[in-house]
Amino acid sequence: MPLTSPPRTLLDLASLLSESDLEHLVAEASYHRLASEEELRDQAERNPGRRGVLTLRRVLDLPGGPRRTRSPAERHLLRLLRERGIGGFETNAKIIGYEVDFLWREAGLVVEVDGWSGHSGRIAFERDRLKRARLEAAGVGVMPITGRQIRRDPDGVVARILAALRRRHRRSAA
Repeated sequence: MPLTSPPRTLLDLASLLSESDLEHLVAEASYHRLASEEELRDQAERNPGRRGVLTLRRVLDLPGGPRRTRSPAERHLLRLLRERGIGGFETNAKIIGYEVDFLWREAGLVVEVDGWSGHSGRIAFERDRLKRARLEAAGVGVMPITGRQIRRDPDGVVARILAALRRRHRRSAA
């Protein structure tokens, strides 16, 4: 039975998916070592007239490259940060033993995108509070935001992130 390689499969999907969804798959494939950026660029080079090549190239050329996200709300925030020209962050990064949604490592700021479904039970509530307490104790600022806030008040979300970054940069410069 003939099968296509993961890089070729991603190229084929590039003509069917939105850039956001394709970025998600490309980042997941890279994370799981199924398709490297080099292999994907090679697919695009070897198939110049194929539908989806331009979309795949745009995804590979995104500022900071394709970023791994774990929820639609994280993808929405990522898009918003890019649209506003805000950089310097990592997505789903490790810090003091925790994986955090967005990390401005130099500023020591974490943004956690909390959805009701994943954070509403007793265990999640306790886990989230312990994570935040340990990060704060280590000097890392934590800003929780919700998908609803991102959708309904994107300007407010961006303003809060920028204010926190300015405050933390001033503090570290002093």
